[in-house]
Amino acid sequence: DWAVPTPPPPPVTTPVSWTSAVGVTVSDNNLSKTAAIGWNAGAVSAQQLAAGDGYVEVTASETNTYRLFGLSRGNPGVNYTEIDFAIDLAANAPAIVYENGTSRANLGSYRTGDVFRVEVASGVVRYRKNGTTLYTSAVAPVYPLLVDTALYNAGATISSAGVGGGWAVPTPPPPPTPVSWTS
Repeated sequence: DWAVPTPPPPPVTTPVSWTSAVGVTVSDNNLSKTAAIGWNAGAVSAQQLAAGDGYVEVTASETNTYRLFGLSRGNPGVNYTEIDFAIDLAANAPAIVYENGTSRANLGSYRTGDVFRVEVASGVVRYRKNGTTLYTSAVAPVYPLLVDTALYNAGATISSAGVGGGWAVPTPPPPPTPVSWTS
């Protein structure tokens, strides 16, 4: 008997839970910029990728604003230059790879509904559009990683942000033990 192999299940994507929001409104796994024009708005994920493989995925919405999303170690601020591995979904619809503020590759044009991914697999960062790898970074990631964003234009959005792989919400440390005084 010949059997048709069962395809592997699609990877499980979990909605991003946003924290440290500045100049944006948060609605589920979406961000919308409310601050004035400038690199003065963004948020990061509550989830973190402590080690191993994982990704962040975003669905392109408008094509007339500037906003970046990607992976960063830590959250120093809301400027795009602080995102370690990012995709800029730029106005007039070019998608551009930025690493720590340096342009690395033009991924070509995009449309509303295109799905972009920044992923770490076997220690290598890749940038994908609609499932196709378009650029592979020469820079190794440093863990732990967060999803990080920077939004420029009022009304700019990050839509349907999701993570997959080994992401988890870190467990906060236990509260300090109270001191017991004697004598």
